[in-house]
Amino acid sequence: MTSQTSSAKTALERTHTMIIRALACLRGAQFALWIWVPFADGGPTRFPPQVLVGYVLAALFSAALFTVATKHGTLTAPWVSADVALAMVYAIVVSRSYPPVDAASITNWVIPPLCGVTVTAAIYGGRYRIPAVVLVVGAWVAGAWPALGTENSPELMSNSVMMTLFAGVAGITGKLLFDAARRADRAAEEAVAARAQKVKALERERHISHLHNTVLQTLEGIAQGTRGGNDLAEIRLLCRTEAESQRTNLLAARPDGVVPVLTQALADMVAGHPAQRNHQVITKYDDRLPDLPSEVVEALTGAAREALNNVIKYAQTDEARLTAALLDPGGVRLTILDHGVGFDGDTVVPGFGTRRSILDPITAVGGKAFIEGTPGEGTIVELSWTR
Repeated sequence: MTSQTSSAKTALERTHTMIIRALACLRGAQFALWIWVPFADGGPTRFPPQVLVGYVLAALFSAALFTVATKHGTLTAPWVSADVALAMVYAIVVSRSYPPVDAASITNWVIPPLCGVTVTAAIYGGRYRIPAVVLVVGAWVAGAWPALGTENSPELMSNSVMMTLFAGVAGITGKLLFDAARRADRAAEEAVAARAQKVKALERERHISHLHNTVLQTLEGIAQGTRGGNDLAEIRLLCRTEAESQRTNLLAARPDGVVPVLTQALADMVAGHPAQRNHQVITKYDDRLPDLPSEVVEALTGAAREALNNVIKYAQTDEARLTAALLDPGGVRLTILDHGVGFDGDTVVPGFGTRRSILDPITAVGGKAFIEGTPGEGTIVELSWTR
């Protein structure tokens, strides 16, 4: 199943649904045509019991048939076979229960539903559609045969022709609709595949361009002595910066090849941060991060920058971790963690710089900021924002 069909119905599925609903309405109308008959000219007692019992059973089965078909989105061979078999039974039993003169008249309720059965079989009967239609029409002729020679004998033949023609038209129409739906689905799959190929090609081109403009240029500069010179610390900083950039592109890109704005902003901030000179900043960005308002990105990035500044000033460690994770609904959580000297949160009150650069900016955009320190174990700064 393609990405298009995993979240929405395919054209073929929608066509099945449409046809099943149409057949259900048709069958219901066909049974409804006879409802008034038992209450006219003497009432229900003028009919043999098998006429009324057969009508109720056939109507109930049709209701069950289309309820199941609507639930599953199609009509399966066992249900179609049962529909045909039951139709053959009531076509013969009920028709023979009428007086010969009425067997082929409109007072015989089986005529409209039999037409509906042949239409259903012609569409969903598969390779057995023609034998199924022949069996139903044959059962109708066998059941109403006593009408031959009466004043209603023409109805016997005309109803037979009607059932056959309706079945033929329905079978052809159903095939045309299903074929068109399959072509539409194939075209949609090809379009999705082509779009995926285009995105893949653009992403490959973007990666090549990024590699050329960043890490390859840096490596060539180091090799030629034009960047870093003999300063090992400068060379380490260059390598660490490029590693951060590549990690962002490899791990933070969404399936569509786009790096979220916050991820890019954090990567740029970390790459140019003084912490990169003497510290190892380990980053991890969730590839599901949403697009955020610019003021939120700015506040989160600025607060994260100040948290790294504090690592340099107070943590007495050479490593810090920065993670960005998805926070439903449509939010994000940044965590800056170090395992330095920490502090006692019960006695140390956040200073003016921390409040101004971390707590206040996050609160101003509707987010939350949390700072916790444990003496000897480190400090965690957690910044969160949700829509």
